Amino acid sequence: MVHSKQTTEEIRSNIINNLSWSAAERDDSQVACAIHQGEELDAVYSLNETGLLDEFWHFLERVGILQLVGNIRVPKIERVIIPMVQIVLLYLLKVLFGIVSMNALPVLLFSNVAAMKLVGFNAYQVFKGFTKRGDYARKKKPKQGPLSAQSLSQNISKIPVEGVESFFNGCIRCLAVFGIFGAKVTGVVDGSRIETTDDYEGHGTLTVERRKRQKGGGWVKFFEYLFGWKVVALMELDTRIPLAVKVLKIEAYEGEWLVPLVKQAQINLGEHSRIVKVVADRIFLDGVDLWELHQMGLVFVILAKAGMKVREAALAQVAHGKIQSRSHTVFHGHGRFQTQETLTTQLVAVTGLNQYIQFGPPPLLGKRRTRKDNPRLNAVVVRMWNNQLMGDSGHVYLTNGEASDAFAVFDTYDGRSLIENGLFREGKGPWVLEHSPQKNENAVIVHVVFTMAMMALSTAYRIWSHQQHLAEQQTPQSGIALLGGEGTKAWRRRLIQENRDKVIVFVEDHYGIFHATEFAILAGLRIKPEGIPPELGSPTDILLHYGLSP
Repeated sequence: MVHSKQTTEEIRSNIINNLSWSAAERDDSQVACAIHQGEELDAVYSLNETGLLDEFWHFLERVGILQLVGNIRVPKIERVIIPMVQIVLLYLLKVLFGIVSMNALPVLLFSNVAAMKLVGFNAYQVFKGFTKRGDYARKKKPKQGPLSAQSLSQNISKIPVEGVESFFNGCIRCLAVFGIFGAKVTGVVDGSRIETTDDYEGHGTLTVERRKRQKGGGWVKFFEYLFGWKVVALMELDTRIPLAVKVLKIEAYEGEWLVPLVKQAQINLGEHSRIVKVVADRIFLDGVDLWELHQMGLVFVILAKAGMKVREAALAQVAHGKIQSRSHTVFHGHGRFQTQETLTTQLVAVTGLNQYIQFGPPPLLGKRRTRKDNPRLNAVVVRMWNNQLMGDSGHVYLTNGEASDAFAVFDTYDGRSLIENGLFREGKGPWVLEHSPQKNENAVIVHVVFTMAMMALSTAYRIWSHQQHLAEQQTPQSGIALLGGEGTKAWRRRLIQENRDKVIVFVEDHYGIFHATEFAILAGLRIKPEGIPPELGSPTDILLHYGLSP
């Protein structure tokens, strides 16, 4: 969509006067009145997947996200036929619906008139498109959608990296202002590979050593090349919402991004929340970085590496430390063959370790810092894990915080597994994190950051929805616990099931959502009482619900 240069005023005028891209507004009462009075309706569609958009779309508007979408600029696009805001909204829909292939968009998204109207396209644009380009070559296959999948992928891939990162950071700031996060939060930092094929332009290359068992016995070593990128993120533990992300080449050292991610996450949270604790894998173990976190007033919990003197010192003191135990019972089998087993984990807290020379202030000029002057750390050593004595192979967790309650440190670090399962695995599964719109570096980064943003927004919406529902019950639950373990796939299935008997009705620039029975009664049809779902009440109740006279 590159044409001769167009002025900003011409673009703005084209959007406002001709394309009318602003999304429709929901007003059930106004639309119900129009139905009841027999007014001409613009369109009626079954709700199906559009149930994902209804309240979620208004949540985005209420939080301020739709305004951020309108601020995205693409300098490489000189003339606009379809405004960039609609292109971005379409791509966000693609991410939200979890559509893998760009080629599947015409069938799965562009032909969904209800969804297209919600983001600002009218029915004519959906069926006829914006231009007649390619019509002469189209004989049997009709147009599907206002633009082609290729056009969407080309334009979305032109968004600058700085622009999409600014959009993500803006989303987190909006959520923080809205009150999604607690006053004090814990950040979990980790990275995950985004593997591609070697035909992606600008990809990174990582050489990994593998082992393979030979037929005659023994093992043989060989090298394998991995292509692609990696995403490094800081996730808020209570909500599992990513607060800061960075996309690197697959071979890049992610450990250097610990402090920058923490700082960016705190900037995004602003004065509304404060990071007080950081959990990270051993790849982020760097004394200088940990000292900087310490100077920032943050408590960290990190796994020590094998061979470190501070780890050996902690293991040496296990025999003299106080053992803290915790047990739980697990069941094996079913029925009369079921057995139970008690699993015990034992931890030992070790305090006052000064063997980590790299952790501490820079030494004075011409002097070397010694152990005597070194700041001290605490450690938690896993002596037994689920009935298995660990010996010197047990994990050693280092922290600059309190370690008297060893299981508090142990459970805090266990949150690191949540970023692998709750963010990266979900991202690569139902959120199709590894399927970029084009095979180049900018497209991959744009896709990954947009996907992380939509994961953050959808999780925030679901948490907020449950908070509204349970407000009167004064439930003690918060954050991700409100979702009851419901994953993204289950959430999408539930919404489709809940909305399968509903219709969405458009009247000019407003729409309403009604149960099919409600729509029929509003339209003046007579339905037997046994044919009306009990939760809707009588026909009179339905009319009164929308402020109409029976």
